[in-house]
Amino acid sequence: MKSETELRAIRDSVAFVGRLSDSLVRLGPFSLGIDGVLSWIPGVGELYSTVAGGFIVVQGARAGVPPAVLAGAAALLLLRTTVSAAPIAGALAADVFTAHKWAAAMIVRAIDRRPGEAPAAAAPGPRNVGPSAGWGLRPAGG
Repeated sequence: MKSETELRAIRDSVAFVGRLSDSLVRLGPFSLGIDGVLSWIPGVGELYSTVAGGFIVVQGARAGVPPAVLAGAAALLLLRTTVSAAPIAGALAADVFTAHKWAAAMIVRAIDRRPGEAPAAAAPGPRNVGPSAGWGLRPAGG
């Protein structure tokens, strides 16, 4: 079992990759990150998407996130990477389909909650976007 400090570090790294990938710049209701920019470079976008997505899922597994949450996050990320393989339309779709941010939010929310405990109300990070969230980390000092 991971310590609170280790879980917090995993949580923060997942949240950071989600923001870096899909939320560096906000333009009204849209946001753009490294993933959206790199999706316009054939091969590079898919490579980044795969590596960043793999990092998110592996970190979630390291934190002990439930398999259903990991599977949901992995499915989103696989779909995102597959969509971007289509010429031009795929890159445009990748700009709008912020799967890294969504998958990171699922993992972070799962880390923020543990079965039988109240949610970590003061914990910063992405909002719950997955139906299988419900497991995670107690707030520091709690």
